[in-house]
Amino acid sequence: MSSNQLHPRPPRMSASSIRGVLFLVALSTLPLQPAAAAGRTAAEAIAAGDQAYAAARLEDARAAYLEAIKAAPKSVPALCRASRACSELGETQKGDTQRMTWAEAVQHARDAVRVAPDSAGPHVWLAVALGRQAQREGAKTKLALAKEIKAEADLAITLDPGIGRAWHVLAAWNAGIAGLGSMQRMAANTVLGGVPKGATRENAEQAFQKAIELEPLYVNHRVAYGRMLKDMKRNADARKQLEMALSLPPTSSALDARYQSEARALLEKLPRR
Repeated sequence: MSSNQLHPRPPRMSASSIRGVLFLVALSTLPLQPAAAAGRTAAEAIAAGDQAYAAARLEDARAAYLEAIKAAPKSVPALCRASRACSELGETQKGDTQRMTWAEAVQHARDAVRVAPDSAGPHVWLAVALGRQAQREGAKTKLALAKEIKAEADLAITLDPGIGRAWHVLAAWNAGIAGLGSMQRMAANTVLGGVPKGATRENAEQAFQKAIELEPLYVNHRVAYGRMLKDMKRNADARKQLEMALSLPPTSSALDARYQSEARALLEKLPRR
């Protein structure tokens, strides 16, 4: 018996048969889910962003909110959340990256204001974003931005006096203007025609207390208030606010861990009892 009889050759397949087999093999390797899943809706992307934000994953939150904006460019919730995420993400960055991230936060908030000018939220987040952007600017630009920050915070409070973040911005504005040095006041005379009227630390304290009343679990209200009280040499009051900040659950902001770390550092600088 020949070797060909012992091991017969398989029948030769046609080109069309080979293509059919390859097609079946390819099908068998595909994932069970559809190969090209449909994009998320704006609501789904916002929900994903909220989940990432709650876990302090600001880059992921920002990406999800941008996805929501792409799906619904006039979504005020998406625009406001994107502004918040970028504003807070910038706190973790440095240099030009930080500057660009804060500029993006301002742009998202401005877009939200254009869509919903009679809603308080967009004005709050614009004031917040401008406040952070001002940190990267020189004295003259910072003072020029101060006018818009105050205007946005005032408008937000007029539209809805129950938003603690707006009162926080107003408090920080009062504290910042009241604490200007002589050189900065000279710059204010050039840029603003004088230091804005009515800015006092007493007004700042009242605004911080209002913010805390409205949002008692927001860590940074206590930290910022405690920092101002420390600067005023009211050490016992500062200690009380900073210790309260440390006692709160770190769930009010993606930056709560940073805020509480700052609270510890400030406490260490206070005189011992």
